[in-house]
Amino acid sequence: MRLLPSAIAVWIAGGLLAVLTSQVATADDRKSDDDETEQAEIDLLGLAARMLHDGHHRRALTVLKDVNLNDPELDVARFYTLRGLAYAELHDFPKARADFEKAIAKGQKDPAVNVYLAQACFSQKDYKCTLAAIARAGSKGRDSAGVLLMKAEAAWSVGRKGDSLAALELGEKRFAANPEFQRLQIFHLIELGLYQTAISVSDRYVARTEAKAEDYVAVAEALRGARQFKRAQLLMEAAKLRFPEDENVTVQLAHCYLEDGKKFASAMLFEDAARRNEKYTLEAAELYKEAGVLYRASWLNGRVSDQTAKSKQRLSLLLESEDFEGITAMVGKLTRLGLMKDEPVRYAVAYAYYKTSRFADAESQLKGLTDPQLFESALQLRKAIAGCREVGWECVP
Repeated sequence: MRLLPSAIAVWIAGGLLAVLTSQVATADDRKSDDDETEQAEIDLLGLAARMLHDGHHRRALTVLKDVNLNDPELDVARFYTLRGLAYAELHDFPKARADFEKAIAKGQKDPAVNVYLAQACFSQKDYKCTLAAIARAGSKGRDSAGVLLMKAEAAWSVGRKGDSLAALELGEKRFAANPEFQRLQIFHLIELGLYQTAISVSDRYVARTEAKAEDYVAVAEALRGARQFKRAQLLMEAAKLRFPEDENVTVQLAHCYLEDGKKFASAMLFEDAARRNEKYTLEAAELYKEAGVLYRASWLNGRVSDQTAKSKQRLSLLLESEDFEGITAMVGKLTRLGLMKDEPVRYAVAYAYYKTSRFADAESQLKGLTDPQLFESALQLRKAIAGCREVGWECVP
């Protein structure tokens, strides 16, 4: 999230640089021919100011290199302010910060310089410096949505949770058209465990006419993260009615149902999402399988393009439906895909061979299994095979 959008930079440049430029023009009118050295220095600062105002930041730096810092008549505070502005516009924040700090130390009083210093400090994750600069900016620190957002994030980062929420609440009141204040409030309130307040803010947030599908999804994810599953489900049901064709809304609602134990409903939603994006097909099939709707799971499995994932899921479905002949028929494909190196797959195939009375093939697959989790099962299967061989045709695997 960019906390200082271009509009803020324009406001600062339009205010501070306009003042600086006008100061140059006034000074030019007052100077006499006897003050040539001072005039030349002021002209350089004025030229740099105009270049900054017109967006020529690198050119401004070039001009400022020619300024004589040893000139006793030089407005040093103004020099460092201009150079700091150039560095800030070029996103060289360490140099910008150093120059803004020098400008303030030399007597720069314009509060807008503190706003720029706050941005430079924030970019370096020096949040204490950010907050101090915003405080010195006075009303300028409250006149911009971007600065209030920056203050809220900086305060949160240094543990001043109350100050962060206060800044967000002020921002919501003063900049009602900006949804970011409500969005951040929701996340912070949930993190603090203040769920009812978060829900109240989320209701205002999603009630906005300009609220987008991703806004609903973001709030639902925060609620799910706080294990407020029912609330997230209700929110996403409303979003589904408002954005019925949105893939992310459908998937988010599917997760909400899944967390509520409603696997069949979740499977239907994943299938709906799979009509727009094939990557959800495998998950839809898996959920149908877990919900016991095997015919639907098998149909969707047939539409999976990833052959490895498809075959592993197909094997699982055949085991679930006890189609052991179908499993043994898959051995060639499983081998070609390299899946027979997967010990759980080999055990499943061995079990299918046992259930179809192909004992030698079953024992062949059991050889070399090293997975400790399969050891006991493999041991029991070998005993069952040995028992069948003892009784012959009377054995019913």
